[in-house]
Amino acid sequence: MKKNLMLMTFVLSIVFCMAETGFGQETTGGIEGTVKDPAGAVVPNVTLTITAAGTTATGTTTTGSGGGFRRTITTNEEGFFRAIQVPPGVYSITTTASGGFGEVNYENVVVAIGRNTQLEIAVSPGTTTTSVDVSVSDAPPVDTTNNAIQTTISAQKIELIPKTTGFTGLLKTVPGTRPESRSGGFSVDGASGGENVFVIDGQEVTNYRTGTLNETFNIPTQLVQEVQVKSSGFEAAYGGATGGVVSVVTRGGSNDFHGEFGVQFETPKFNGGARPLLTRFTSGTVAAGTFRQTAEYFQPEKAQGVNFFPTANVSGPIIKDRVWFFTSYTPQIFNTEVDTQYFTDQPASTRTFITSESYKRKRTYEYAFGRIDANPFNNLRLTGTFLWNPVVDEGSVPTTGFSNVSTSAFGFGNVPTADYKGSIGVLRGNQYTNQQGGRQTSNLVTFAGVFTPTSKLVIDGRYSRGFLNEKNGNYFIPTLTPRVFSCGPATVGFTCATTGINNLTVKDISIRESYDFTGTYIFNAGGRHELK
Repeated sequence: MKKNLMLMTFVLSIVFCMAETGFGQETTGGIEGTVKDPAGAVVPNVTLTITAAGTTATGTTTTGSGGGFRRTITTNEEGFFRAIQVPPGVYSITTTASGGFGEVNYENVVVAIGRNTQLEIAVSPGTTTTSVDVSVSDAPPVDTTNNAIQTTISAQKIELIPKTTGFTGLLKTVPGTRPESRSGGFSVDGASGGENVFVIDGQEVTNYRTGTLNETFNIPTQLVQEVQVKSSGFEAAYGGATGGVVSVVTRGGSNDFHGEFGVQFETPKFNGGARPLLTRFTSGTVAAGTFRQTAEYFQPEKAQGVNFFPTANVSGPIIKDRVWFFTSYTPQIFNTEVDTQYFTDQPASTRTFITSESYKRKRTYEYAFGRIDANPFNNLRLTGTFLWNPVVDEGSVPTTGFSNVSTSAFGFGNVPTADYKGSIGVLRGNQYTNQQGGRQTSNLVTFAGVFTPTSKLVIDGRYSRGFLNEKNGNYFIPTLTPRVFSCGPATVGFTCATTGINNLTVKDISIRESYDFTGTYIFNAGGRHELK
């Protein structure tokens, strides 16, 4: 008896641990409701079929992550039904004509991640077919089963609002969320950027050192199906988040082929000018009565360079009604050009010109993405995604005490110089910086499966792996030989000195792997319950 009790306790502990993990990986939503007749009486044992819609309420074709989705469920003795683990998107729900009731088709049912869409389906006696348009907006009905404070930005809304090239530009539309450069990113309900958690397709991508989102994971909006920002009521899996949890779900294919090709560009001509910078110059000493200080404003010039954002998306069926794909290549190319003049570090009256240099840097965020969704059987859905998102720098722009968006229009002192010894020798200015740069390797892989053997039982599993190697800036670095000096007595006149090692060529790899398995059983016992 004691062994059985210990075994039961162990099993329940595993179940509850899995439940917490399953709650945290929010990449899907749900649909629930009741089927009633014209008199308001519940209708049990009604078969409902949920299928991904081909068009939205506005008539535009969808390619959401639920493309090709199909599931059949049955109402219980109370006429209640619930479908969980439904990908975000637009769906139609059809009842099967039986028991003297006709067929009813509910169209444009919107499912958002982390929410249960509420429906009350009315069936009528006879053999007629009735169609009902649930909603003509992209906003899902209020979820009365969830007390979390969250905002969902759907694909339809993303198409309508102004936005930047990355998905974080959408966060400005969320109440209580704003970009805050001095708090490490986005502030959610007053919290700092390091208190947030960012998730893409169920895998956390928050930087483990800084607690913020690396720009390499600020994926383009062309890849995004839906974004959710949750500021309270999130699960124990996100116990480290005291700000907000930002979840992103990527797009998928459907039974129709679609393509999107285009290019955006950004020029500095539309940017505002930089603020003047106040600098103080001092000379002499107070003790000698020769101390002087001079304040002077400097006006940095704008950095030049046109940024390009091309995109190419293709999606469609591999096997119609069974397997679908979505692929995208959407790089972001940032070009920076700066003309810098160097002066001696003195007030204007005695300042002299040293030299001028032109610096260039090309930074490319490589966003290549692929997703496959499959329904090999009606009760099994599989999903796999791969994101390849390295960052490549070609050339560099040195910074000085006076900078304009990490670039310089002028500086005090000498130009950057490096001695490579041998046949290369000493390089100065852009001869040195044009050969610098670096590569930051990054990728993200996810696999997920949902098995529904009955309308009351759902089993799902997930594997994900994120890779990031933060070693950008490692091209063409002069080799330094570490030296160790011993400190001698002051009478010898020998001082201590050390040199740093060439640490930018050392790997700085972080790998996140996640395995999750959840079983959910829906039943009635003195009320409706969901056991995970």
